[in-house]
Amino acid sequence: MLTIWLARFMLRSVQRRTEVYATLPGYRPLELDIFTPTEQPEALRPAVVWIHGGAFAFGNRGTLPAFLERENFFERLTCEGFVVFSLDYRLSGEALWPAQLLDVRAAVRWVRTHAEELCVDADAIAVWGESAGGHLAAMAGVLGNRERPEEEAGLPLPQVAAVVDWYGPTDFALMDEQAPPNHTMVHNDPDSPESLLLGAPVPEAGALADDASPVFHVDGSAPPFFIRHGRQDRLVPYGQSILLADRLTEAGAHVDFAPVEGADHVFDGYARTDELVDHAIAFLHTVLEPVTARNSLEREGSR
Repeated sequence: MLTIWLARFMLRSVQRRTEVYATLPGYRPLELDIFTPTEQPEALRPAVVWIHGGAFAFGNRGTLPAFLERENFFERLTCEGFVVFSLDYRLSGEALWPAQLLDVRAAVRWVRTHAEELCVDADAIAVWGESAGGHLAAMAGVLGNRERPEEEAGLPLPQVAAVVDWYGPTDFALMDEQAPPNHTMVHNDPDSPESLLLGAPVPEAGALADDASPVFHVDGSAPPFFIRHGRQDRLVPYGQSILLADRLTEAGAHVDFAPVEGADHVFDGYARTDELVDHAIAFLHTVLEPVTARNSLEREGSR
Protein backbone atom coordinates (compact mmCIF):
# COMPACT_ATOMS: atom_id res chain seq x y z
CA MET A 1 0.00 0.00 0.00
CA LEU A 2 2.84 2.38 0.86
CA THR A 3 4.50 1.67 -2.49
CA ILE A 4 1.30 2.56 -4.36
CA TRP A 5 0.95 5.78 -2.36
CA LEU A 6 4.55 6.78 -3.09
CA ALA A 7 4.07 6.15 -6.81
CA ARG A 8 0.95 8.32 -6.89
CA PHE A 9 2.72 11.03 -4.90
CA MET A 10 5.62 11.08 -7.36
CA LEU A 11 3.30 11.33 -10.35
CA ARG A 12 1.47 14.30 -8.78
CA SER A 13 4.70 16.04 -7.80
CA VAL A 14 6.31 15.96 -11.24
CA GLN A 15 5.44 17.74 -14.47
CA ARG A 16 6.64 16.86 -17.95
CA ARG A 17 7.01 18.94 -21.06
CA THR A 18 8.60 18.34 -24.45
CA GLU A 19 11.04 20.59 -26.29
CA VAL A 20 12.87 20.40 -29.62
CA TYR A 21 16.61 20.48 -28.96
CA ALA A 22 17.84 20.22 -32.56
CA THR A 23 16.47 20.71 -36.06
CA LEU A 24 18.55 19.02 -38.75
CA PRO A 25 17.84 19.40 -42.50
CA GLY A 26 16.48 16.16 -43.90
CA TYR A 27 15.67 14.62 -40.51
CA ARG A 28 12.84 14.70 -38.01
CA PRO A 29 13.06 17.34 -35.28
CA LEU A 30 14.89 15.89 -32.29
CA GLU A 31 12.95 16.21 -29.04
CA LEU A 32 13.56 15.68 -25.37
CA ASP A 33 11.18 15.35 -22.44
CA ILE A 34 11.86 17.46 -19.36
CA PHE A 35 10.74 16.31 -15.91
CA THR A 36 10.65 18.98 -13.22
CA PRO A 37 9.00 19.41 -9.82
CA THR A 38 5.46 20.76 -9.97
CA GLU A 39 6.58 23.54 -7.61
CA GLN A 40 9.42 25.79 -8.76
CA PRO A 41 12.70 24.81 -7.04
CA GLU A 42 14.26 27.42 -4.80
CA ALA A 43 17.79 26.66 -6.03
CA LEU A 44 19.49 25.29 -9.10
CA ARG A 45 19.42 21.49 -9.25
CA PRO A 46 21.73 18.87 -10.71
CA ALA A 47 20.45 17.24 -13.90
CA VAL A 48 20.29 13.73 -15.33
CA VAL A 49 20.13 13.18 -19.09
CA TRP A 50 18.70 9.73 -19.87
CA ILE A 51 19.78 7.97 -23.10
CA HIS A 52 17.62 5.03 -24.11
CA GLY A 53 18.85 1.68 -25.38
CA GLY A 54 17.60 -0.37 -28.31
CA ALA A 55 20.59 -1.68 -30.30
CA PHE A 56 21.03 1.80 -31.84
CA ALA A 57 18.07 0.91 -34.08
CA PHE A 58 14.96 0.98 -31.87
CA GLY A 59 13.35 2.94 -29.07
CA ASN A 60 12.64 6.54 -28.24
CA ARG A 61 12.82 8.95 -25.33
CA GLY A 62 9.97 7.12 -23.57
CA THR A 63 11.63 3.71 -23.81
CA LEU A 64 12.60 2.17 -20.47
CA PRO A 65 13.43 -1.37 -19.37
CA ALA A 66 10.51 -2.92 -17.49
CA PHE A 67 12.28 -2.71 -14.13
CA LEU A 68 12.69 1.06 -14.54
CA GLU A 69 9.07 1.48 -15.54
CA ARG A 70 8.11 -0.22 -12.28
CA GLU A 71 10.29 2.32 -10.47
CA ASN A 72 8.51 5.28 -12.15
CA PHE A 73 12.09 6.10 -13.06
CA PHE A 74 11.80 9.66 -14.36
CA GLU A 75 9.49 10.71 -11.53
CA ARG A 76 11.72 8.99 -8.98
CA LEU A 77 14.79 10.90 -10.19
CA THR A 78 12.89 14.18 -10.12
CA CYS A 79 11.72 13.58 -6.56
CA GLU A 80 15.33 12.75 -5.65
CA GLY A 81 16.25 16.34 -6.52
CA PHE A 82 17.30 16.14 -10.18
CA VAL A 83 15.92 17.86 -13.24
CA VAL A 84 15.54 14.99 -15.72
CA PHE A 85 15.83 14.97 -19.51
CA SER A 86 15.10 12.02 -21.78
CA LEU A 87 16.09 12.45 -25.39
CA ASP A 88 15.48 11.09 -28.84
CA TYR A 89 18.45 10.60 -31.14
CA ARG A 90 18.78 9.47 -34.74
CA LEU A 91 18.68 5.70 -35.02
CA SER A 92 21.00 3.66 -37.21
CA GLY A 93 18.30 3.29 -39.86
CA GLU A 94 18.14 7.07 -40.14
CA ALA A 95 21.82 8.05 -39.99
CA LEU A 96 25.18 6.37 -39.51
CA TRP A 97 27.81 6.99 -36.84
CA PRO A 98 28.69 9.54 -35.50
CA ALA A 99 25.19 11.04 -35.87
CA GLN A 100 24.05 9.48 -32.59
CA LEU A 101 26.95 10.94 -30.63
CA LEU A 102 26.43 14.35 -32.22
CA ASP A 103 22.77 14.25 -31.19
CA VAL A 104 23.59 13.42 -27.58
CA ARG A 105 26.19 16.19 -27.53
CA ALA A 106 23.65 18.61 -29.00
CA ALA A 107 21.15 17.67 -26.29
CA VAL A 108 23.69 18.20 -23.49
CA ARG A 109 24.71 21.51 -25.09
CA TRP A 110 21.02 22.53 -25.23
CA VAL A 111 20.58 21.73 -21.53
CA ARG A 112 23.70 23.71 -20.64
CA THR A 113 22.56 26.67 -22.76
CA HIS A 114 19.10 26.73 -21.14
CA ALA A 115 20.31 25.74 -17.68
CA GLU A 116 19.29 28.82 -15.73
CA GLU A 117 15.73 28.94 -17.04
CA LEU A 118 15.42 25.21 -16.35
CA CYS A 119 16.75 25.66 -12.77
CA VAL A 120 19.72 23.44 -13.63
CA ASP A 121 23.29 23.82 -12.44
CA ALA A 122 25.20 23.58 -15.72
CA ASP A 123 28.27 22.24 -13.91
CA ALA A 124 26.30 19.31 -12.44
CA ILE A 125 24.88 17.43 -15.44
CA ALA A 126 25.11 13.64 -15.57
CA VAL A 127 24.37 11.27 -18.45
CA TRP A 128 22.83 7.86 -17.77
CA GLY A 129 22.13 5.15 -20.31
CA GLU A 130 21.63 1.42 -20.72
CA SER A 131 22.99 -0.86 -23.46
CA ALA A 132 23.29 1.30 -26.62
CA GLY A 133 22.39 4.24 -24.40
CA GLY A 134 25.15 3.25 -21.98
CA HIS A 135 27.59 3.31 -24.88
CA LEU A 136 26.43 6.80 -25.88
CA ALA A 137 26.59 7.99 -22.26
CA ALA A 138 30.18 6.78 -22.03
CA MET A 139 31.05 8.50 -25.31
CA ALA A 140 29.45 11.74 -24.13
CA GLY A 141 31.48 11.51 -20.93
CA VAL A 142 34.92 10.87 -22.38
CA LEU A 143 34.49 13.37 -25.24
CA GLY A 144 32.60 16.13 -23.44
CA ASN A 145 35.64 18.39 -23.14
CA ARG A 146 36.73 17.96 -26.77
CA GLU A 147 35.51 19.31 -30.08
CA ARG A 148 34.37 17.01 -32.86
CA PRO A 149 35.40 17.70 -36.48
CA GLU A 150 31.79 17.16 -37.64
CA GLU A 151 30.55 20.05 -35.51
CA GLU A 152 30.71 23.75 -36.18
CA ALA A 153 33.91 25.19 -34.73
CA GLY A 154 33.57 27.24 -31.58
CA LEU A 155 30.42 25.62 -30.19
CA PRO A 156 30.30 25.38 -26.38
CA LEU A 157 31.72 22.09 -25.18
CA PRO A 158 29.02 19.65 -23.97
CA GLN A 159 30.83 18.68 -20.77
CA VAL A 160 29.17 16.42 -18.22
CA ALA A 161 30.03 15.89 -14.57
CA ALA A 162 29.21 12.18 -14.22
CA VAL A 163 28.34 9.08 -16.24
CA VAL A 164 26.18 6.09 -15.36
CA ASP A 165 26.88 3.33 -17.87
CA TRP A 166 24.81 0.16 -17.64
CA TYR A 167 26.15 -2.71 -19.79
CA GLY A 168 27.14 -0.61 -22.79
CA PRO A 169 29.56 -1.72 -25.55
CA THR A 170 32.99 -0.14 -25.24
CA ASP A 171 35.22 -1.75 -27.92
CA PHE A 172 33.29 -3.00 -30.94
CA ALA A 173 36.21 -4.98 -32.36
CA LEU A 174 36.54 -7.20 -29.27
CA MET A 175 32.89 -8.04 -28.65
CA ASP A 176 32.94 -11.42 -30.41
CA GLU A 177 36.29 -12.35 -28.88
CA GLN A 178 34.83 -11.71 -25.42
CA ALA A 179 31.43 -13.33 -26.08
CA PRO A 180 30.48 -16.27 -23.82
CA PRO A 181 29.80 -19.69 -25.39
CA ASN A 182 26.03 -19.17 -25.07
CA HIS A 183 26.10 -15.73 -26.74
CA THR A 184 23.02 -14.55 -28.61
CA MET A 185 24.67 -12.40 -31.27
CA VAL A 186 27.67 -12.29 -33.62
CA HIS A 187 28.73 -8.66 -33.57
CA ASN A 188 31.02 -8.90 -36.60
CA ASP A 189 28.10 -9.94 -38.82
CA PRO A 190 26.99 -7.32 -41.36
CA ASP A 191 23.53 -7.10 -39.78
CA SER A 192 24.66 -6.70 -36.16
CA PRO A 193 23.67 -3.50 -34.34
CA GLU A 194 27.26 -2.27 -34.37
CA SER A 195 27.80 -3.00 -38.08
CA LEU A 196 24.52 -1.31 -39.01
CA LEU A 197 25.52 1.68 -36.91
CA LEU A 198 28.87 1.99 -38.69
CA GLY A 199 27.52 1.25 -42.17
CA ALA A 200 30.01 -1.62 -42.63
CA PRO A 201 30.83 -4.92 -40.87
CA VAL A 202 32.83 -4.16 -37.76
CA PRO A 203 36.03 -5.91 -39.01
CA GLU A 204 35.95 -3.77 -42.15
CA ALA A 205 35.15 -0.47 -40.45
CA GLY A 206 38.69 0.12 -39.19
CA ALA A 207 39.18 3.59 -37.72
CA LEU A 208 35.43 4.21 -37.68
CA ALA A 209 34.93 1.28 -35.29
CA ASP A 210 37.68 2.68 -33.07
CA ASP A 211 36.09 6.13 -33.17
CA ALA A 212 32.80 4.61 -31.97
CA SER A 213 34.50 2.75 -29.09
CA PRO A 214 34.75 4.67 -25.79
CA VAL A 215 37.95 2.92 -24.66
CA PHE A 216 39.94 4.73 -27.37
CA HIS A 217 38.93 8.18 -26.11
CA VAL A 218 39.63 7.88 -22.37
CA ASP A 219 42.07 10.25 -20.72
CA GLY A 220 42.55 11.75 -17.29
CA SER A 221 39.91 14.41 -17.88
CA ALA A 222 37.09 11.84 -17.88
CA PRO A 223 34.34 12.56 -15.33
CA PRO A 224 33.46 10.05 -12.60
CA PHE A 225 31.93 6.84 -13.97
CA PHE A 226 29.48 4.40 -12.39
CA ILE A 227 29.48 1.11 -14.33
CA ARG A 228 27.32 -1.96 -13.75
CA HIS A 229 27.16 -5.01 -16.02
CA GLY A 230 25.63 -8.46 -15.73
CA ARG A 231 28.36 -11.07 -15.47
CA GLN A 232 26.25 -13.50 -17.53
CA ASP A 233 25.37 -10.98 -20.26
CA ARG A 234 24.93 -12.95 -23.50
CA LEU A 235 24.41 -9.90 -25.72
CA VAL A 236 27.02 -7.31 -24.68
CA PRO A 237 29.90 -9.27 -23.11
CA TYR A 238 30.73 -8.44 -19.50
CA GLY A 239 34.35 -7.97 -20.54
CA GLN A 240 33.36 -4.78 -22.38
CA SER A 241 32.83 -3.00 -19.06
CA ILE A 242 36.07 -4.44 -17.66
CA LEU A 243 37.91 -2.84 -20.59
CA LEU A 244 36.40 0.58 -19.94
CA ALA A 245 36.83 0.43 -16.16
CA ASP A 246 40.48 -0.57 -16.54
CA ARG A 247 41.16 2.19 -19.06
CA LEU A 248 39.52 4.80 -16.82
CA THR A 249 41.49 3.61 -13.79
CA GLU A 250 44.77 3.68 -15.75
CA ALA A 251 44.02 7.27 -16.80
CA GLY A 252 43.44 8.32 -13.20
CA ALA A 253 39.71 8.90 -13.55
CA HIS A 254 37.28 7.94 -10.78
CA VAL A 255 35.33 4.77 -11.57
CA ASP A 256 32.85 2.79 -9.47
CA PHE A 257 32.61 -0.60 -11.20
CA ALA A 258 31.04 -3.84 -10.06
CA PRO A 259 29.61 -6.93 -11.75
CA VAL A 260 25.99 -7.87 -11.28
CA GLU A 261 26.18 -11.55 -10.42
CA GLY A 262 23.79 -13.89 -12.19
CA ALA A 263 22.47 -11.15 -14.48
CA ASP A 264 22.06 -11.34 -18.24
CA HIS A 265 21.51 -8.33 -20.48
CA VAL A 266 19.18 -5.66 -19.03
CA PHE A 267 20.01 -7.30 -15.66
CA ASP A 268 17.65 -10.13 -16.57
CA GLY A 269 17.67 -12.80 -13.87
CA TYR A 270 18.70 -10.42 -11.09
CA ALA A 271 16.00 -10.05 -8.44
CA ARG A 272 17.05 -6.77 -6.79
CA THR A 273 17.17 -4.32 -9.66
CA ASP A 274 15.76 -1.72 -7.27
CA GLU A 275 19.08 -1.81 -5.42
CA LEU A 276 20.95 -1.12 -8.66
CA VAL A 277 18.83 1.99 -9.17
CA ASP A 278 19.39 3.05 -5.55
CA HIS A 279 23.16 2.65 -5.86
CA ALA A 280 23.34 4.67 -9.07
CA ILE A 281 21.27 7.47 -7.57
CA ALA A 282 23.47 7.49 -4.46
CA PHE A 283 26.52 7.81 -6.71
CA LEU A 284 24.99 10.80 -8.49
CA HIS A 285 24.16 12.48 -5.19
CA THR A 286 27.72 11.95 -3.99
CA VAL A 287 29.28 13.36 -7.16
CA LEU A 288 26.88 16.14 -8.11
CA GLU A 289 25.63 17.61 -4.84
CA PRO A 290 29.04 19.04 -3.78
CA VAL A 291 29.15 20.83 -7.14
CA THR A 292 25.74 22.45 -6.71
CA ALA A 293 26.52 23.32 -3.09
CA ARG A 294 29.82 24.99 -4.02
CA ASN A 295 28.25 26.91 -6.89
CA SER A 296 25.38 28.03 -4.67
CA LEU A 297 27.84 29.45 -2.13
CA GLU A 298 29.75 31.20 -4.88
CA ARG A 299 26.57 32.77 -6.23
CA GLU A 300 25.58 33.93 -2.76
CA GLY A 301 29.05 35.40 -2.21
CA SER A 302 28.93 37.38 -5.43
CA ARG A 303 25.69 39.13 -4.54
